[in-house]
Amino acid sequence: MDTDFLISMYSIVFPIMFGITAGFFLIIGLRGILTKRPFLVSNKWLLWIMFIVITPNILHDLFLPSSTPILIKWLESAIFTVVLVMSYFTLKGYVAYGIINTSFREALLTTLEKLQLPYKITLFTIRLTSVEADLQVSTQSGMGVQIKVKQRQHHSQLAEIVAAMNEHFQISSSPVNLISCVFFVVMGVIMVIGGVGIMIFFQT
Repeated sequence: MDTDFLISMYSIVFPIMFGITAGFFLIIGLRGILTKRPFLVSNKWLLWIMFIVITPNILHDLFLPSSTPILIKWLESAIFTVVLVMSYFTLKGYVAYGIINTSFREALLTTLEKLQLPYKITLFTIRLTSVEADLQVSTQSGMGVQIKVKQRQHHSQLAEIVAAMNEHFQISSSPVNLISCVFFVVMGVIMVIGGVGIMIFFQT
């Protein structure tokens, strides 16, 4: 494949990748910092970001010529593919940013009572007894609290709960933890600098 074509392609693809990723990080981070309130966002947005970042690497290894041995290229493609597939299955539901665990629990239980959804708390789930759905809550290494529903057919019910929780956070004085939001802003700025650097590199 023509070298000039590859350079032109990279000069377009990589800045776009950096720009989209930076936009996601900055939107999440600045929203928390500026509003100083917790909020929940669907994990599907993070999954799309990972898809945008990882897919070009897979396609590059599989279809574009390079000096890398074919075995290494296929191994890299397999690793990227496994990461993408694992992310699809693990990044379910929603993540609450700018929140502490106790505030999240309080908001969730208050919301369930507001929506008149009777529940039963077990060791690993919150059972919504009226709709036979199981909510699973977990902490993501200090970055946020994840909530998802075990039964896929109840995703619309989860979306209703999340919308009500976001409304609750807007009017409540829940304690906030902005560490994750600051981290996202820093990462967004780094991605912007990286994208600009790549554009300058390919133009010189």
